[in-house]
Amino acid sequence: MKIPLLLLSGWALMLPASAALPPQYQNAKDLDVMVGYLKAHEAVMATFTSIDLQHFVIHFGADCQIVFGRAYKPKPAGWVGPADPLEFKRSTCRVDADLGTG
Repeated sequence: MKIPLLLLSGWALMLPASAALPPQYQNAKDLDVMVGYLKAHEAVMATFTSIDLQHFVIHFGADCQIVFGRAYKPKPAGWVGPADPLEFKRSTCRVDADLGTG
């Protein structure tokens, strides 16, 4: 009986690990960060046109973009958990004035 149990436990170790945070919850956290940025920057909110959650980009003004990316936080080997949080990376236009002029 030990051999089938050993084979079964070995098979279970070969299965891919699942993330600790299901995609719908990770998407909600990412969207909260992006919407929070919009709410904190009135000039961007005034000319906001769309959010691209797949590429972590807010579109505003005349073809302006605010780009977010994952903050890097070191993790122990074998760590399985939620993705690193989103953070502001760059903007293609000023966010406080002259929107759309570069």
